[in-house]
Amino acid sequence: MGAKAKLNLSQRQRLSLSAKMRQNLAILRMPTEVLAEDINRQAAENPFLVVEPPSTGPSGYEVALATAPAPENRFELILQEISMQRLEPDVLAAARFLVGELREDGYLDTTLGEVAGRTGGRIDLLEQGLEALQRCDPPGIGARDLAECLALQLRDAGYERRLCERVVQHLDAFAAQRWDELEDRIEAPRGVLEDIAQLLPQLSATPIRDDSGWFSARIPEIAVDIGTDGSLHVGLVDDALPRISVMKLPKGPALSDDARIYHDRARDLLTGIAARRQTLLRIGAFIVEKQAAFFVSDEPSIQPLTRADAAEALGLHPATLGRAIAGKSLIANRHIHPLSRFFGQSLPAGNGAVSAHDVQTRIRAMIDAETATSPLTDAEIHARLLQEGVDIARRTVAKYRKCMRIPSSFTRRHRKAKNLRHPFAQRKI
Repeated sequence: MGAKAKLNLSQRQRLSLSAKMRQNLAILRMPTEVLAEDINRQAAENPFLVVEPPSTGPSGYEVALATAPAPENRFELILQEISMQRLEPDVLAAARFLVGELREDGYLDTTLGEVAGRTGGRIDLLEQGLEALQRCDPPGIGARDLAECLALQLRDAGYERRLCERVVQHLDAFAAQRWDELEDRIEAPRGVLEDIAQLLPQLSATPIRDDSGWFSARIPEIAVDIGTDGSLHVGLVDDALPRISVMKLPKGPALSDDARIYHDRARDLLTGIAARRQTLLRIGAFIVEKQAAFFVSDEPSIQPLTRADAAEALGLHPATLGRAIAGKSLIANRHIHPLSRFFGQSLPAGNGAVSAHDVQTRIRAMIDAETATSPLTDAEIHARLLQEGVDIARRTVAKYRKCMRIPSSFTRRHRKAKNLRHPFAQRKI
């Protein structure tokens, strides 16, 4: 039987980014020290870029860093980040324990089952603790293998969890630029895939590298000053970047095409830096508005705030927000805080996203309002959350309930019948 020819038609939606947009996104992603190096490199190659001499004397951020207390070791920073998350005591204890299990390069090479066997801890608490650990800086910390390390770094750049997990499964296709294959397997627009392909070479194979400079003092991008009356003022740490200007393009018909190209590149660099400044300043003002108590309270804590909510409020794409905060920090009260600390992961909801803390708060409110004779089962709580637009699995409801040390509906029925309070579960970690 002869072969039959087939004609398959398909319609694909493709997102393309201009070269200027890509450069602006690349500039936005760069931490200050990386951007400073890139500016000096381009100035050495581009005759139209003029680097102005830096101001004499120590800069504002240098003075702040000189007086900032230094951490005792590289893992103390991670412990500080964990302590500022709104975690239940058992989950906090689990996360702190897992920090002690990390290798020097930031990998976790022991399984949660092994930890549970050695400590008698509960797997669900260890899972919650690992999630808290992996939300810390540097991106990729607490990864159990290379794929998870890369996926965590992509998530920190603002990409959705499932997309990141699919990307790291097809790294060979990215290297070969098999775009049609990637569009089919990952189910993402061509422009997004090309953007990720540019980002992949910048990712680190280990969460902590000795030469990464992560443990050394960072150059913050944002400064938060606290007035004597408790008012908060947001500014940018501009003195850490070289000041540049663009020479005027000479007039005349003899001007070469190369000269015009270099001049356009110089102007585009200035435009990208200006856009980066504006975006960072807006993000800094947003953080101060939403997290004001963190900067003025004697016992600072981070209020629940998802990246999706922040991106929507700022009018940014979540991936753009991820690039803007990746590897960047702010300084306040002589302490440096990574920007990612102020934005938590989100769970899907019908009208956007909600934080895991918000879901736990809703679950606790439902249980607090239940009657003694008819306590809510996990299935009933799950159904109510779905009605509210929170799309999570029923097992997640059970995991969050156990994380908050709330007994099952059967146990609650008997205890409420005896008019007893819910006792706290025995802490094993």
